[in-house]
Order: sequence, then C-alpha cells, then structure tokens
Amino acid sequence: MPFEPEPITVILGLVSAALTGLVSEYSDALEQEEYSVSYALAYGYVINFLEPVITAILKQIPPGERPKFYIYMPDRLQELEPKSIDRTLARLREKNMITQSVNLELMEGRVRDVLIISMEKNHVYFDFPTTLLTLTSFIAYKADSKKNSFGDEEKIKLGQAFIGKFQETVSRMLAERNLSEYVAFIGKELMF
Repeated sequence: MPFEPEPITVILGLVSAALTGLVSEYSDALEQEEYSVSYALAYGYVINFLEPVITAILKQIPPGERPKFYIYMPDRLQELEPKSIDRTLARLREKNMITQSVNLELMEGRVRDVLIISMEKNHVYFDFPTTLLTLTSFIAYKADSKKNSFGDEEKIKLGQAFIGKFQETVSRMLAERNLSEYVAFIGKELMF
C-alpha cells in the first residue's frame, strides 16, 4: 500500500467482517428455526396421527379396497378455527355429502376420531390439520417483536409460508413411509 492504514481503520475492517459473518449466520439459524416449526408440526401429525390412522383403516377394510384420506390444506390459518371448520362442513352437506365422525381404535393406544365423507356410493376419510393453529401464536410472537414488527398482510404471508412448508414435509414423510397413494390434499374448493 502506498500509505500506512490507521489502526482504527484496521479494527473497523475486522469488526465489519465479523458483524457480516454473525448476521449471515443468525439469518441462516432463523430460517432453520422457522423451517423446524413446520417440520415439527408435520412430524407429529404424520407419526402420531396419519400413519396410525391409515394403518388402522387398512386393517379394517375388505381386501382389494383402497381407502383415500384427504387432508384439508387452508389458504389461511383462520380456516382451521372451529367456526370455520363448521362452515366448511356445512358447505359439504350443501353438496349432498354426508359427514360422519367415527372412532378408530389404534394399536398405539388412544381412540382417534376420523371424519368420513360419503358421496353417493363412495366415501373418503377427511381431516382438518388443526395442529397448524399452533402457528397462530408463533406468528403473533414474531410480528410483535420489535425488530420484526409487521402488519396483517405480512402475518398472512408468513402463515401461508408455514402452511406450504408443513404440506411439503407431510408429503415427503408420507412418501418415505409408502403412504402417499392413500393421501391427497384438498383446499377450500372441496373437489374430491
């Protein structure tokens, strides 16, 4: 160099590089944390609910019959609140579908309620993954933090991102367990 750098310039350069590294690592950790929330919910949903329920259904149906299990994937988390679920079930009944809750006894212990939707001569199994409602308080917490303060539109987008990661993880886990052929996702259009 044609000149001798001031000691403060050297120190500022080192501090700047260190801060850039810390911010980058913190951003990666935050992204992984957000992913892990959806992953944890999906893991529990598949391991504790879907896999045991599908296995129990397969044991109970006649040979050669292939059950279909539909998971309602909302556009917004509010669609999984009890009153919204009641309205969705009413829409199904308006389409001349019969909704009925049945109890399945599982090998793993407790009895599970599963919704059956009957259409003419056909019926399918159906579930609202209300475990996703846990994200509502997580999103509120993130939105209220001083550095992340954001409005309703951002909350909706964050919720949609979490829902997407949840669905992606459930799909992958079902494929790993050879259960994909029994499960489909459905949205508010309710097209079976």
